Amino acid sequence: MRYNFDSVTDRRETGAIKWDSAPEAIKNAGTVPLTIADMEFKTAPEIISALREATAHGIFGYTYADKEYFGALKGFMKRRHGLDVEREWLLCTSGVVPALGIAVRALTEPGEGVVIQTPVYPPFYGAIADNSRVIVENPLKCDNCAYSMDFDDLETKCARDDVRLMILCNPHNPIGRVWTREELQRVHEITSRHGVTVISDEIHGELILPGNKHTSFALIDGAADNCVICTAMSKTFNLAGMMCSNIFVKDKHKRDIIKERLQREAGMCIGAFSRYAAIAAFTECDDWLDELMEYVAGNFEMLYSFIDERLPMLKYTRAEGTYLAWVDMRGLNMSEDELNELLVNEAGILLERGSHFGKSGECFMRINTALPRRELKHALERLEAAVYRRIKKEEK
Repeated sequence: MRYNFDSVTDRRETGAIKWDSAPEAIKNAGTVPLTIADMEFKTAPEIISALREATAHGIFGYTYADKEYFGALKGFMKRRHGLDVEREWLLCTSGVVPALGIAVRALTEPGEGVVIQTPVYPPFYGAIADNSRVIVENPLKCDNCAYSMDFDDLETKCARDDVRLMILCNPHNPIGRVWTREELQRVHEITSRHGVTVISDEIHGELILPGNKHTSFALIDGAADNCVICTAMSKTFNLAGMMCSNIFVKDKHKRDIIKERLQREAGMCIGAFSRYAAIAAFTECDDWLDELMEYVAGNFEMLYSFIDERLPMLKYTRAEGTYLAWVDMRGLNMSEDELNELLVNEAGILLERGSHFGKSGECFMRINTALPRRELKHALERLEAAVYRRIKKEEK
């Protein structure tokens, strides 16, 4: 490999939320938290070089998505996804989560319903409930940890008089599904039939594992005029702290009302450093991204083999995209609080509780696999040791 994903970087006392907000038991154990979805890999050296150039320039004034920024982004979207985007479609903001809230406020009224497919990324709930809208759940079907959409239920929910919007997670966090073109076509057919606009969160759209292909919702026949596409470089290139995301809205009416609210609430500047980082990411880092996903795929396979061979009471969903593993720990016959106690205080590892993603995620755990492989293996070994200590204790 040209790039090194095996080195460990100490992120303690850097303000890193994942590290510095971890429980004391985790800090004392010296283990890598496997929670918040940023990576333990340094970003691409081409991006670091671009940021050095930005620092040398020495002026960091108000910055916007100029011609060079958009040209780099347009080329990236076409090259990686086959999606042709136009300059007038683009709105920029600080992140996909703020974009979701802005779009919900712009496209719905208080008391109206917004569909989400649970279990799902926790801020989806907040974007709806915190804005006095109604959460309408279209639960995903789960068959032995394999997830699929319930289209009959989606039809029923979209047919409600109060439902105006659906937030689609594409690819899906936490279960790692990369929705197929056929699945997305059915979502479009149902939502368009009932006048429901789709916000497609595609922040993980480049993080696709071998054998799978991401399809932007905007590529579905007839869907581009009835959707809002949210993307960012944050997950793909480990640049979440740059606070920069892209919203694509083809329909002028929807774009105008989102843009008006965006300008009023958040502004449309991007960070001066974000501009340099994005241009480098979108033009120079395809090889880095390809090697990243090859490495992450290896981490997933190691995790699956470890569970199969050494923790067979656990089950997992085989991810198609993202770097987030979804593991069913109900076989340990513990409550989620007991599970968390075991993980933190006995194993010394920190995972993301499944209930954060909805009631159907209770006693599952989300595991961030974007870290050096030996650190992931070390965490799994600590989990194994704690589980079997607990089993022996209970047998006495």
